[in-house]
Amino acid sequence: MSPQPMTIRRANQNDAEALSRIGKSTFTETFAHLYAPADLQAFLDDSHSPEFYAELLGDETCAAWLAEDETGAAVGYCTCGPCGLPAPEMPEKSGELQRLYVEKTKQGSGLGRAFLDIAIGWLEDHFDHVYLGVYEENHRAQKLYEAYGFQKIGEYIFMVGAHPDQEWIMKRNAG
Repeated sequence: MSPQPMTIRRANQNDAEALSRIGKSTFTETFAHLYAPADLQAFLDDSHSPEFYAELLGDETCAAWLAEDETGAAVGYCTCGPCGLPAPEMPEKSGELQRLYVEKTKQGSGLGRAFLDIAIGWLEDHFDHVYLGVYEENHRAQKLYEAYGFQKIGEYIFMVGAHPDQEWIMKRNAG
């Protein structure tokens, strides 16, 4: 059986609800077991609200892409923009792959790599340095990022509600 066709397009203001839904469902599906319900809900309400995505989509220094399956249903997205990570000695003109979320049923389909290809191209067109943050125990994502030339350069604490997570900061080496 061949994989179902998916399309990736640049997200727009009308996609805020879809990004919110995917962000909430994929984050919950992947990480909910790590957090107290109140911490998880506080994080989702703040960082995955439709308002959060509407603001991001309205920011001309940022970009987002949305993947849709053959029925037009949203199944993943990624976002990029200026780097907000606490990277050591952050150079000027640094960009960040901020989020890359793919629904579990589409993981392993090549969608994550397709998003990375698009995002890295956009980031390298707009910034001189490219970073990302990833949960220290998300080994599958780390392996993918390493295949794209990212290397761990530091760590930081990422708050989910009142729960601190240890995250890696990774930087892409050009070439």
